[in-house]
Amino acid sequence: MRIAITALALALATGGAAAQELPCQQVRLIVPYPAGGATDVATRIVAERLDAALKKPIVVENRGGAAGNIGTVSVVNAPPDGCTLLVNATVIATFPHSFTKLAYDPVKDLAPVGGIGVTPVLVVAAPSVPATDMKSLIEWAKSKPEGLNYSTAGYGLQQHLSMEEIAQHSGAKLTHVAYRGGGTAMTDLIAARLDFGAFLAGTVKALVADGKLKAMAVVAEKRTALMPDVATTTEQGFPGMDSAATHFMLYAPPATPKPVIAQLGAVLHKVISEPSLKQRFAEIGFDATPMSADEVSAAMRQLETRMAPVIKRLNIKLD
Repeated sequence: MRIAITALALALATGGAAAQELPCQQVRLIVPYPAGGATDVATRIVAERLDAALKKPIVVENRGGAAGNIGTVSVVNAPPDGCTLLVNATVIATFPHSFTKLAYDPVKDLAPVGGIGVTPVLVVAAPSVPATDMKSLIEWAKSKPEGLNYSTAGYGLQQHLSMEEIAQHSGAKLTHVAYRGGGTAMTDLIAARLDFGAFLAGTVKALVADGKLKAMAVVAEKRTALMPDVATTTEQGFPGMDSAATHFMLYAPPATPKPVIAQLGAVLHKVISEPSLKQRFAEIGFDATPMSADEVSAAMRQLETRMAPVIKRLNIKLD
């Protein structure tokens, strides 16, 4: 196996080898969350274009559970040949602080390949909910002894951490209701069985456009061009929330040869830079973000530095 991988790496390093020399009939993209959420939707858009670029079928596999760790560990343990890849968010860099028992090291046990896209967090609710923006939502929460309940795509994700920060800073009682993925929470949210939700724009933008949900805030310092009419949390009196936006990246198993990573990274960068993909991403609430492997590593370090004190302060425990 080592000889085969070395030969592949040398072939790719010459620049004359094409991506179809990957030693597999198809490339598997593991999405560690259920189908229907933002990660899944964006991955399938990318997969359609990687299929042609790599000249191999791209198979998207949803392997949800344990805040994405089940699918992530499956890639950590996969053969390092470039044929099994992971799409996940940089939030995994914070997991050593929120999990007491984590089966992998997000930095050492995954090899960054490149960037895919970033999507902001939106605070949304059913049209029947009396609050119309973040300020009135918090006022409503304070008026009720039991406070409000809300949902996110998962406990410990950036959406959840951002709402816990707002609850702590405002003094409002906000009770988190955990769901296994963004898609599975939508029915209860639309029916107002939940008071509100904090979800990635990639999950809820279409529902807002169709009038099934209303957007009350984008969790950010500055407005997003994806939904320019939605006021930010900073505008509404809740500053310092700029790290809530979620960056999705492509990762490979840790021992994947650098020339293979470089080849895959170059193909991905070209795909993510395509104007047609940027337009398609904007339609679903994503900004396409072509990034190098080094830039992915830097983004992970930056998020860990920003969120580790928040996790400690809020005593977030995911196991």
